[in-house]
Amino acid sequence: MVRDDLTGQRFGKLTVIKELGGGRILCRCDCGREKEFNKSNVKRGLAKSCGRCVRRHTRRDLIKDTVGRRFGRLVVLKELGYGRVLCRCDCGNVKEINKGHLLNGDIVSCGCKMRGNAIEARASKLYKGTDINKISTATATSRSSTGVRGVSYSKSRGRYRANIGFRGQKFDLGYFDTIEEAAAARKAAEEKLYKPLIEEWKEKKPKNDE
Repeated sequence: MVRDDLTGQRFGKLTVIKELGGGRILCRCDCGREKEFNKSNVKRGLAKSCGRCVRRHTRRDLIKDTVGRRFGRLVVLKELGYGRVLCRCDCGNVKEINKGHLLNGDIVSCGCKMRGNAIEARASKLYKGTDINKISTATATSRSSTGVRGVSYSKSRGRYRANIGFRGQKFDLGYFDTIEEAAAARKAAEEKLYKPLIEEWKEKKPKNDE
């Protein structure tokens, strides 16, 4: 079972229809189009539709005075022309916004809502300042050239390099002739740095969170 399975959940115009793994999900937009998305972007509200069904506003929509109107957390203060408006967010921040995005509902705050959601989501995963989910996964990022987390290939040296990050520091584990040797060095470092903290977190984690 996929951890934090979003299948069936709705985000904006998107409904999650399948977990693809590797931080990717397949969604169906209200327009009927299916598209693959970065899971984190959908959860944080950065992706709300397939991107092709965004309503096209007429010139009449865009020139209509919106001063004083509320859109989510934003209240329009001034029409700036050229499809731009000046808004005040409920957090107090004043920001220039694309009027078309505002009318379409794609923008509902100055950005504080997404930042707040991201901070809240991250805080729930932190233990002693470390993201337990992040250090627990063995999946390499999409930028990995080797498919092995913490292992890269140096073309200049013709060897594999292993490294590991922990609590804001990056540790160089050295260069190796084979990917297996580099992966083994990375694994040993995880056992030394990550494992004790993960086990401590599991012991203190409330049973109802499992």
